[in-house]
Amino acid sequence: MLLARPGGAIHDSVGRLATRAETSPATVVRLSRRLGYEGFAALKIAMAQEAGGTNQFGLPRPDGQSPGPIYRQTMASDAESIRSGAGSIDPEAFSRAQAAITGAREVVFAGVGASAALAALAVFRFSALGVRASSSPDALSQHLRAGTLGAGDACIAISHTGESRDTIEAAATARQAGAATIGVTSFAGSPLTQAVDASLICADEQDTTRRELFANPVAILSVLGALHAGVALALPSSTAPAAAARLIASHQY
Repeated sequence: MLLARPGGAIHDSVGRLATRAETSPATVVRLSRRLGYEGFAALKIAMAQEAGGTNQFGLPRPDGQSPGPIYRQTMASDAESIRSGAGSIDPEAFSRAQAAITGAREVVFAGVGASAALAALAVFRFSALGVRASSSPDALSQHLRAGTLGAGDACIAISHTGESRDTIEAAATARQAGAATIGVTSFAGSPLTQAVDASLICADEQDTTRRELFANPVAILSVLGALHAGVALALPSSTAPAAAARLIASHQY
């Protein structure tokens, strides 16, 4: 499978590759280690480097048909990803997510890997609105924090693939505790969408196979920005400006 379709394997999660190869995830990991790598993720990185394609990292491949400097090509690609993502968002799910965050006593943003950085940025921006928001880059702390939530709280779980086990477990724990749960992902029907109350699916029509390390997070970042804007409009007019003013005055914004 790896030799026959190396390009497809680069975009697979360990579970998806195991399913396609009709074997178990543990077997895929063992094979990766027998080949001299720490695990499947390390093997995928090596395969991508061997392929030598900058497009694995979301960068346009020079083809002689895309005039203009690389920054224009890249930013145009990002703009198209956002357009595609906006077209796949369920308006009702977005409204539910907006209402849940606006009315929440406490909001936990959950995400690991690259999504942990998006969660941290979301905490910073929502805190500026006066929302009591938190996140943790540590998966265990994230899980424990989700368990302290209850009715009237919210958990926003972020995962590009929708297959991150730690993120799914955090969302499931928060949901079991009675909190409202929202999933932000690029893949409809992914396990994360089954673990939350509402799913914001921002699919990129340009590339529906790019996964994990090689994903462009711009559409997910934009949907978090849209939630931020929606909550800002829904909050009492005095809340957001006062909170932002305090941050600016203390040189923390």
